[in-house]
Amino acid sequence: MLDKDGDVERLLGINMDMTEVKQLNEALYQEKERLHITLDSIGEAVVCIDVDMNVTFMNPVAEKMSGWQQEHAIGVPLLTVLRITFGDNGPLMENIYSADMSRSAIEQDVVLHCRNGGRYDIHYSITPLSTLDGGNIGSVLVIQDVTESRKMLRQLSYSASHDALTHLANRVSFESHLKEILLTVRDTRQHHALVFIDLDRFKAVNDSAGHAAGDALLRELAALMLSMLRSSDMLARLGGDEFGLLLPDCNIDSARFISTRIVNAINEYRFTWEDREHPIGASAGITLINNANRLAADVMSQADIACYASKNNGRGRVTVYEAQQEQAHSEREVTPQDEQWRIIKDNPLLMIARGVASPRIPETCGFWLISLRLWTSDGEIMEEQAFRAGLTDPELSHALDRRVFQTFFQHAASTVASKGVSIALPLSAAGLSRATFIDELLEQLERSPLPPRLLHLVIPAYVLMQESDKAIPAIQILRQAGCRIVLSQVNRDLALFDCLSAHMADYLLLDSELCASLHGNLMDEMLVSIIQSHAQRLGVRTIAGPVQMPLIMDALSGIGIDLIYGDVIADAQPLDLLLNTSYFAIN
Repeated sequence: MLDKDGDVERLLGINMDMTEVKQLNEALYQEKERLHITLDSIGEAVVCIDVDMNVTFMNPVAEKMSGWQQEHAIGVPLLTVLRITFGDNGPLMENIYSADMSRSAIEQDVVLHCRNGGRYDIHYSITPLSTLDGGNIGSVLVIQDVTESRKMLRQLSYSASHDALTHLANRVSFESHLKEILLTVRDTRQHHALVFIDLDRFKAVNDSAGHAAGDALLRELAALMLSMLRSSDMLARLGGDEFGLLLPDCNIDSARFISTRIVNAINEYRFTWEDREHPIGASAGITLINNANRLAADVMSQADIACYASKNNGRGRVTVYEAQQEQAHSEREVTPQDEQWRIIKDNPLLMIARGVASPRIPETCGFWLISLRLWTSDGEIMEEQAFRAGLTDPELSHALDRRVFQTFFQHAASTVASKGVSIALPLSAAGLSRATFIDELLEQLERSPLPPRLLHLVIPAYVLMQESDKAIPAIQILRQAGCRIVLSQVNRDLALFDCLSAHMADYLLLDSELCASLHGNLMDEMLVSIIQSHAQRLGVRTIAGPVQMPLIMDALSGIGIDLIYGDVIADAQPLDLLLNTSYFAIN
């Protein structure tokens, strides 16, 4: 301060404590360093952009995936640095916000092209950056490399629609394609042809030379048939030694020519295995698809009947479907159907029990799966699955269900109740769809000493997709009564989970095919893992089997499968023997 003469009279000073400011600056610097280290270390690519969509920052992963160094990319438009297309060879993305962000990471078909020629399947998210007052200052783009996930998804999709042995389309894919063709018939007025091809003497090759020879033969014949078809034709392996062929926009004469050419080629084919030649042949049946004949069940049946006519008339030939063949086919079935009724009503019925337990505690069985063995009038034993597959009338399945439950409640229910053991009995789609039968079953259950929670009902899962209007109400009634529901035959068709909701079932029983080679098949392991994830989401427990080796048990345990059955758990044995000789904890 100065006096009146301008001389310094006194000095004033202000001292400020800068400790907090210094600490804040130090903390800000440390936080910035941590942020940079984090961004440099994470596995995702991170790109920052300003309001004009120009790059302001890239982490090392972003540099690697784009092929741009940060120093060269700063100030450059984002979509110049990131060359993104829809699909491998699709159009360039012109707006970074144009991807369908509602889809999952592996469903978005978005590809990032690196400057060095590399490609990455990606999923990305965008987060805006704002000031304290809400003003926009740019965005942060986080990019995930999902190349391996999408590759696995494509492989799973292929596996679900193709036969693993021949790499032809499988039955599910074939029937789906057939339905698509049938939907177009009315509008296009085109004619198509459906052909069934059945190999002759294939079983002899399998029996004499072994399954490896049979597999090799199927692969060779699949390649042979494919080489004789148009690109628009569809050849599928329907199962075993049966093939289906769809010939779009094809009249009956052309279909006969193509089919005859294939059959003749197979009849003349020389298959050699271990220096021994095995004769092989084929028979085929054709039906025409047109506006007057466009029901899937009808055309499949007609092609099957025509194929049978070829076999019945000497094999090695091609037959076009005619109505009188169906009459002959029906007449041929009269005797077997009478025999089927006798087997169901009069012949012995044996219930076989298989223990179900956790792969982590295999010594303790949670419940017992029941399968059936039946006897023909000639004294031959038939397994339940084969017998049910050959039933010619839904009434037969219904009658078999009635006998199974009557036998169980009359002879086993009391002992099961006293021992506190849970039993899972098979119930067919035909039985489930009969409201009167469901009422009968619940009446028997109410009259018996068996607590409903000890009765598990094994129902084929396909009823939820094909007969949901009848199946779902029946399942709900049974669950409300206290019974447990086991949905069986859960296979590669993941469409089941579009129909399945929580509290609709207690267990999912995986198809045995999925477990057969699980320890050596990455695709099956991945598929089982996906099924397990869906089941866990729905609160449903999973069952897999039959498990014959500890190696497969360990693989299933690693995936998270809840329960397994098979030789590693307990030997299959008659239910009567199990109940009379085993000790159970009362649950």
